[in-house]
Amino acid sequence: MVQKAIDFATKVHEGQYRKGTDRPYIVHPMEVGKIVSTMTQDEEIISAAILHDTIEDCEGVDANVLKEMFSARVAGIVSQESEDKSKTWMERKSATIERLKTAPIEVQMIGLADKLSNMRDIDRDYPVCGEELWNRFRMKDKATIGWYYKGVREALREAFAETEAFAEYCSLIDKNFG
Repeated sequence: MVQKAIDFATKVHEGQYRKGTDRPYIVHPMEVGKIVSTMTQDEEIISAAILHDTIEDCEGVDANVLKEMFSARVAGIVSQESEDKSKTWMERKSATIERLKTAPIEVQMIGLADKLSNMRDIDRDYPVCGEELWNRFRMKDKATIGWYYKGVREALREAFAETEAFAEYCSLIDKNFG
């Protein structure tokens, strides 16, 4: 199932790039899957991690497609991890923080891996780009972006305080947002 998720995600993310870079987008869901695989061996959860942005960012992909191709569980996990792009940035991010506080552990796991992957990108690019880095995001304010990542940290602290992924995430937040 994991290889099928990799193949599907590679196809539907084709032509997409990480914000403000020439890095193919698929590197992000692959990294999210790899991070999740350090916390569980459950192939449906790892597959959902690889597919986590497909409903949100890929044309023609919805929960029904994922249910048919993978499973109802995978489709449900990806659906819970997806944001409603019709809302403003602040509405979406506030909703994500609130949702992560009480989401099932597998959704929280993918949320942590997703945000850790994003923080790794920020940590890699900030020393090179400096303050210009924040211009690649919809919310171009470093303090507001930091608010979001810190909010996710607090939402996930209880469930993941003892994991390496969470420790790395906290370290990168402190380093890049203070």
